[in-house]
Amino acid sequence: MKANSVVLRDGSVVLIRQVQSEDAPLFVEGFARLSAESRRLRFLMSKSSLTPAELRYFTEVDHHAHEALVALNPADGRGLGVARYIRHAEDPAGAEVAVTVIDEWQRRGLGTELLNRLADRARQEGIRHFTALVSTDNPGVQGLLRESLVGARVIDRESGAVEYEIPLPLKGIGNELGALLRAFGRRQVKAPAPIHDTLVGLTPEDLTDGGSVTERSG
Repeated sequence: MKANSVVLRDGSVVLIRQVQSEDAPLFVEGFARLSAESRRLRFLMSKSSLTPAELRYFTEVDHHAHEALVALNPADGRGLGVARYIRHAEDPAGAEVAVTVIDEWQRRGLGTELLNRLADRARQEGIRHFTALVSTDNPGVQGLLRESLVGARVIDRESGAVEYEIPLPLKGIGNELGALLRAFGRRQVKAPAPIHDTLVGLTPEDLTDGGSVTERSG
């Protein structure tokens, strides 16, 4: 997928394309610009940097079972946000979804553009529904989600979270995915289990020299 120029609702222009293996420096720089709270909810743990093994996982995607789209600032080439899906091994028609936008670019419509294009890619690859783990920490947000996610199905409940399955509409993202995106914006959506479990399971042998890229590049 070549980079496409997109005009956001506030008039800003961004470029959106598929993530490539050589994008590791973009992720290092973009991660440094996430707030501590965004990092904590993205990874379910406190993190100050990304390891080489984590960067490989995020950037060396197959664009079939694991797709990722990145938004870039055309003025300086810096990363602004990422949307990705990871197909369920036990359910090839389903995939967990994640959207991350750096704090200063939130509420401009960038998340909507990324999710819309990710949904297109998912449909092309035979995915029919997205799943997401939504925190129950905020009862008010949960109430709004229940009203908005009328076409979604609760497939699991665990301590502090509810997992929703949301059908992909034939076109666009529809009301249910739109509501899910707002939950991402409110930091109510937890990291997809495949991402969290993979990162937790990385062993020291997976790391290069045992250090973090951010520390070495600083």
